[in-house]
Amino acid sequence: MSHQSGIQVSEELTKTFNEAVSSGDTRILRVSIVNESLVSTAMTKVEGSFDEDYNKIDTHLEDKTPAYLLVRTDEKTTAGEYNWLFLCYVPDGAKVRDKMLYASTKATLTKELGDSKFTDSIYGTQKSEFSKDGYKKHLAHKNADAPLTQRERELAEIKAAEAQAVTDYQGTTTRKTYAPGIAFPLTNPAVEALGVLKQSKSERSHNFVTLLLDKEKIELDGASTVAIKDIKNKINADAPRFTFYLFEHEHNGESKEAIVFIYTCPPTSKIREKMLYSSSKANVITGAVNQADIQVMKKFETSDPSDVTEDYLLEDLYPVTPTTTSSTGFIPTGNNVNDRIQMLGGTRGGFKRPTAPGRRRPATHTQS
Repeated sequence: MSHQSGIQVSEELTKTFNEAVSSGDTRILRVSIVNESLVSTAMTKVEGSFDEDYNKIDTHLEDKTPAYLLVRTDEKTTAGEYNWLFLCYVPDGAKVRDKMLYASTKATLTKELGDSKFTDSIYGTQKSEFSKDGYKKHLAHKNADAPLTQRERELAEIKAAEAQAVTDYQGTTTRKTYAPGIAFPLTNPAVEALGVLKQSKSERSHNFVTLLLDKEKIELDGASTVAIKDIKNKINADAPRFTFYLFEHEHNGESKEAIVFIYTCPPTSKIREKMLYSSSKANVITGAVNQADIQVMKKFETSDPSDVTEDYLLEDLYPVTPTTTSSTGFIPTGNNVNDRIQMLGGTRGGFKRPTAPGRRRPATHTQS
């Protein structure tokens, strides 16, 4: 996952956590974002067993303030170090900016401290989800599919995706306009970040929102302000992503805005990722429209983020109107989207895909 928020782990936190790991006498370490940095803001020493000390989790949680909690278990690795739990608490009453920061920074925190040290993680919006009963429910849910191996679960998910996915391929005769696919829910931070895109330019804090699929939820990967010339470098090129971009541009001398959806899936992605992302993209758009109340003007799809340029977006937003005709009607030139669709006998709509290898699109287009 890319470090979209830009928040980094402080040297103080790294030192504190390393000491906690080596000594083994720290039970709970609270981490907060302070002055654009991840720092340690509270600590509880080991006093009893894990079950006994876990009751102190509540003392580190506030009603409207997000926090990360690193909790030492009583289980050890083969190297003799204790395993840790990673808890991410983002209450519903927190500020929107704080929600987005904590949701998009959690991967940075675990990666910098060492993903291998954390054997389990919990993400929640209510204190009850981190109580002893909440933790037991989490374990019960986690172990519910224990009889299946990881490989068996992946195969089951792929089969489910294959059974439900409906292609949006634009053929020469008929086209399916429905796509039930797989409906993974959008998390609150994701919906809130998308909602910002409909605000006026003076009020919105970002114009670029990228989402990822994690543990059967559509999570916020990052939200920031990105110029159109930089968007191809901002989209993750190593894994699939759902991106919503508020495209500010000029057309016929007028300043315009359009929210576009960009689905990217690199060829190197795992089969499971390709199936799940492809099967859920339609419902991600539906969820964004219904829950964030935004209007998506166009949908784009590519395997290479470098395809996403201003010309690439404008070509489909404002296709060139053909002027060459004959006695029998329209004669396509083959140089724009409408022409290519007419030649195929199809109709407009669905996802725009990049041109095939070796058939690069024109560098410039004549706007009407």
